[in-house]
Amino acid sequence: MGCARGVCTSEKIFIFINIAFAMYSGALLATAARLAWDPSTYTWFRFLCAAQYRASAAYVLAAGLWLAALVYLAAATAATAAHRSRRVAPALHLYACGVVCLALSEVGYGAWMAVSLAAWWRTAPQAELARRGIDLLHDIKPALLAVERYRDVARPVYDMIEEVEREAPNNVFVIIVFGVLGMILQVAAVVMACRLARRAQQPERSPLAAEAKLGASGAAAAAAAAAADDDSDSADSARDPPPGWRKKANLRMYTILDKIF
Repeated sequence: MGCARGVCTSEKIFIFINIAFAMYSGALLATAARLAWDPSTYTWFRFLCAAQYRASAAYVLAAGLWLAALVYLAAATAATAAHRSRRVAPALHLYACGVVCLALSEVGYGAWMAVSLAAWWRTAPQAELARRGIDLLHDIKPALLAVERYRDVARPVYDMIEEVEREAPNNVFVIIVFGVLGMILQVAAVVMACRLARRAQQPERSPLAAEAKLGASGAAAAAAAAAADDDSDSADSARDPPPGWRKKANLRMYTILDKIF
């Protein structure tokens, strides 16, 4: 029912995709800000994986700005389409190319991170330090339970460690879900942009325009016929009467014959 009423048109879907892109852009820029200024986020990451930290901070910021630029381009394209400008199709093609470049950069960044982290886990000294820290964390938990004097402090710390170990895998799940959703949105954005570009390149054939064109052609044909009739009348009037033709005499003769018969 909703699609039949014009809710699920290509234009509406394109607008929805770019609203989602704006949300992704805000999330990426917020993450870039945290990686740059939030010590609870960047301290351990920078200490353990310095190269991956620098690359991630730069890429997240660049991806957020790139998405914001795509959203702006989509808004400008919609404003241009409202005025029926011929520049809509090139702008939509540029938008589609921008989305494709973003998707390719995401694939490259993800592949590089996977390979570099795998090599880091095998050979880096910080990886060995991380493994020892995980073992130390498991050894600290029984010690916290054994502390009687500071039980009011040790017990909340123990509960926080348990919560971190229990909920930490959810971050990976959230990253995977939103990554897959982002890829689907990017594919849909390219498809919708190409469809709208093809539609913008096609000439408009509305019933009103066709009727106006038909009326104009009919008026032109009528004017041409009228001009031809006028030309024929003028031509006939311009002809000389046949020899011996007398208009008044012939009229008198027809009147006399009419009275006789």
